[in-house]
Amino acid sequence: MTAANEPTRPRLVVFIVVDGLQSEHIMTIWNDLNKGGFKRLYTQGAVCNHAYYPIISTGSAADYASLVTGSTPFYHGIVGNTFYNRVTGETQPCLQDEKYNGIGTDDALSLRPLLASTCSDELKMNTAGKSKVFAIGIHSAETMLLAGHAGDGAVWVNRKTANLATSTFFSSGLPQWADQANVNHVVEDGIRSEWTPLYNISTYFFPATHPDAKQGFDYINNGASMTQIMTNYKHSPFVNTLVKDLAIKALTDEHLGQDAYPDFLGLEFTVQVAGDPSHELVSAEKEDMYLRLDNNIADLINKIDSYVGLNNTIIVLTSNQGEPHRQQTMTTYNIPSGQFVPVRSMALLNLYLMALYGQHQWVVGYHDKNIYLDHAAIEKKGISLNEMQQRCANFMLDLQGVQTAFTTQQIMDANANAHDEAARMKNSYNKHRSGDVVFSLMPGWVEADNKGNVLPINNGKTSYVPLLFFGDDIQPQQLPTHAITDLAPTLSWLLQTEFPNANIGSPISLIKKEVTTEEVRHDK
Repeated sequence: MTAANEPTRPRLVVFIVVDGLQSEHIMTIWNDLNKGGFKRLYTQGAVCNHAYYPIISTGSAADYASLVTGSTPFYHGIVGNTFYNRVTGETQPCLQDEKYNGIGTDDALSLRPLLASTCSDELKMNTAGKSKVFAIGIHSAETMLLAGHAGDGAVWVNRKTANLATSTFFSSGLPQWADQANVNHVVEDGIRSEWTPLYNISTYFFPATHPDAKQGFDYINNGASMTQIMTNYKHSPFVNTLVKDLAIKALTDEHLGQDAYPDFLGLEFTVQVAGDPSHELVSAEKEDMYLRLDNNIADLINKIDSYVGLNNTIIVLTSNQGEPHRQQTMTTYNIPSGQFVPVRSMALLNLYLMALYGQHQWVVGYHDKNIYLDHAAIEKKGISLNEMQQRCANFMLDLQGVQTAFTTQQIMDANANAHDEAARMKNSYNKHRSGDVVFSLMPGWVEADNKGNVLPINNGKTSYVPLLFFGDDIQPQQLPTHAITDLAPTLSWLLQTEFPNANIGSPISLIKKEVTTEEVRHDK
């Protein structure tokens, strides 16, 4: 029995991350939105339009890890979707772990590389495992990170075949409702769906990227390979409908939010279209992604309301980092920009080091603006590692398009609480994953391969995303700017659990009605 003066906590948390979501886009198409979807969240929730990431974007996995841990790669260890492995000399997925097998996929993954607890982990420990935690998403790493170490299940779309997949890291395997979806070929049905505008094309704010005279635009998923077909599917509105339908199925089949122990459901959606890694809204296709997702969000909110009750639920909505504009747009509007080609630059750097220190492949690896040196050879020749790192940094600063370059020592000496580039580099640095020298590019510059193909890596100086809280006595309001690392401790505070063990954020106590100072937990 709950004492009269004991604060209640929600029975369900729905943690939604929409890849590419921007508040500015929502405002642009506001008049065309469903009143029960994004509009409901933005008008009835606590809204921070510009939550900032205190880290450098190197892939959405690092963003997701920071969202759920309230921390940064410096502590939680996930520096990007992939990282350079000094031992093998190869780039590997951030969650790769050969001790576990894939179910419905040949990817071997676990959450052991995530070095910190998540807000859902803390919920599990707080309720002695009685809370249920599930995550459903589009990509493997992002979905697993939403589920956390202690999650009951994580389900995502295989990147090579039309299957839902999971990892044996989750002891319950593939949930029955996901297995049944595979039996019913729901992913295949989505792949075969023809994508045309949801509404009359004349009502769209932006023109179609690939206009069709009859429909406005018309896409049939005919990729050259199954991998390409799955990539196309994961950048279509049909994958969002799949995630929504599975979320509703998990809600009812797992009886989420139906007892005194709070449950957690993490969801990954997207508004990113194929072939455009930027977060720019300039096409009818991306506008259509928003409009269809808006309807999915409305359906989900209505189901949660009828099954659990919004007064018993907290819905969180946020996004990952991304490049705000395409190179084509920058060029069109005469904004300075350029392409940095890492392969060429590393070849030049190694020639420079050979001229100083002798014939050897001193640069053994490069990944996401991190330069890796051959430590064994440097030690064998009695060369000062600090000296070589500084020479590398000085060389990089002379290259066109490079803004800053820092050595390991300079990064470690930086103030992580500052708001400059050195602080973001320190927060993004991890001693087990990062390089000897880390550099950044000038505004408008992007990384590209030898053929001029832009690599999907954000080079923005500061990344802002929306952060919304909705439901369970949340006070509708506009919030000031917050660090995205404040999200996890805010959820922990609302759930009355300990903060994640690497948390560096602070709870946003203003979001809840009738908050007393005694209710705020000081667990950091």
